Amino acid sequence: MTTLFKTIGTAIAAAGAMCISLGPATAALAADWPDAKPIRIVFPFPAGPDFLVRMMAADLEEQLGQTVIVDNKPGAGGTIGMASVAHAKPDGYTFVVGFPGPTANYTNTYTGLPYTPLEDFDYVSQITHGDMVVVARADFPADDLGELLAYAKAHPGEVSAGNPGIGSYGHMIELMMSEQAEADLKIVPYQGTAPTLVDLLSGSLDISVDFLSEAYTEHLKSGTMKALGIASAERNPDFRDVPTFQEAGVDLVAPLWSGILAPKGTPPAVIAQMNEAIANFLASEEAQAAFAKNYQRATSSTPEELQEMAIREEATWRDIIKKYNIRNN
Repeated sequence: MTTLFKTIGTAIAAAGAMCISLGPATAALAADWPDAKPIRIVFPFPAGPDFLVRMMAADLEEQLGQTVIVDNKPGAGGTIGMASVAHAKPDGYTFVVGFPGPTANYTNTYTGLPYTPLEDFDYVSQITHGDMVVVARADFPADDLGELLAYAKAHPGEVSAGNPGIGSYGHMIELMMSEQAEADLKIVPYQGTAPTLVDLLSGSLDISVDFLSEAYTEHLKSGTMKALGIASAERNPDFRDVPTFQEAGVDLVAPLWSGILAPKGTPPAVIAQMNEAIANFLASEEAQAAFAKNYQRATSSTPEELQEMAIREEATWRDIIKKYNIRNN
């Protein structure tokens, strides 16, 4: 843990030194911001899941007095969009929505990435927090995570644990969970959430670890499935009776987050203004309600906090990824 904090400190210190060395040049670049041209926010996945980002863009237009465009650049697990921003001019007019994989974990799961996740970006603000949840079929003989792990230890290799796919957050959480608890789970990667749900409902799958989305919440509320644990530091506000992993003795905090990043060398003054505008939007009642409706929390941060989050993300999963040779390409 001490080594991790030293790593975070070193990275932040280096980033600070970079900002100081760029002083006059970045001041010149930022002088006319945001009046020179429209601001572009790259969403590195297809249209659809980006509606909250588009809502944010509309609000930023009002605050900044400039057009804000959401540009979908899907492909290769988000790496095409991320690379386009990593290599863009750092003039304050290009940003990207970063997620844990493309922002941090692809460092260890991809070969030949066209960018370096933890080095090629400046950090602006976190925007969302989502919960990962352990869900079980309704008649599974455990009602919380502690009982699940005890049952799995008593019945090695018998508890089938589904997830949305190899290298997914659910997959890695199951590996980490089984290692920490010394519980032998029969881990079964699927091709997405939908087939996982089908097998949970049919009773042919015991548990699943996945993002707590509407796909699951309706079943949890109706009782056709049950939630056993939340992989966040705090309980979910909509399911307050479901304990966290830490409460069950599993030392893992793994929320599904997203944040806004910019090309390395973006003027600090621009980052500060964008950070303030994003925070204003996320604090609004409209944003809070819209995000909550989609089982996410509108969550802002300082640039430094988002950077720390990305560094911790990579460090948390590095050993699991390498031990099990998890690859995305």
